[in-house]
Amino acid sequence: MALQLEEEENFGCAMQLVFSSVLSMSMQSAIELGVFDIIAKAGPGANLSSSEIAAHIGSGTRDSEAPMMLDRILRLLASYSILSCSVVANEEDGSDSQRLYSLGPVSKYFVTNEDGGSFGVEHVGGDMFASVPSGDAILLKWILHNWSDQHCLKLLENCYNAIPDNGKVIIVEALLPVMPETSTAVKSTSLLDVLMLSQNRGGKERSREEFMTLATGAGFSGIKYECFFSSFCVMEIFK
Repeated sequence: MALQLEEEENFGCAMQLVFSSVLSMSMQSAIELGVFDIIAKAGPGANLSSSEIAAHIGSGTRDSEAPMMLDRILRLLASYSILSCSVVANEEDGSDSQRLYSLGPVSKYFVTNEDGGSFGVEHVGGDMFASVPSGDAILLKWILHNWSDQHCLKLLENCYNAIPDNGKVIIVEALLPVMPETSTAVKSTSLLDVLMLSQNRGGKERSREEFMTLATGAGFSGIKYECFFSSFCVMEIFK
């Protein structure tokens, strides 16, 4: 019995991989339709049916089948715990049940941030491979993973020359372990790594050892790993 259950689980996993693109397409549709924002604007703890959500989307959902089609997308998202779902009796006739959807812990990352971006960091334009403006601290957030090791070395060398002896370069990047892991953090970073492979020549996610090699290769004496969130890390390199 246990062997059969394991085999069924493995088969189900294989099926998910075959149809995995459907999840990303459904997520894109939900985001473009504003589903997460609609539920959020309904208030904390709001539970909405697909008909109620469709009514807020606009003229494009006047098709009588729109709520049903939307419900099928929302049901998929709920099966991945992106949305939460409950089943209640249909208040209109008291017979058929209907699904109500609410925001789950993952959903908040797809709700529009009304505060917008932060203005606490000065953004300076220019060619960072030619020169970097001087400063006590330089922030490189999601920059190095776009570039090859050779480009990163050139950039970090320019940063080295732009800071004083007591200055530092702050790097925000994901960290990949040497041995592949099955955690959600490593899975997401591995996906990002392959995205870099397909989009940016030489771009990649790196391990601790690779960041240390880049830092010392550019002339820095060491690296500190200051803060972690999921697979992302705030690092400081110094002279």
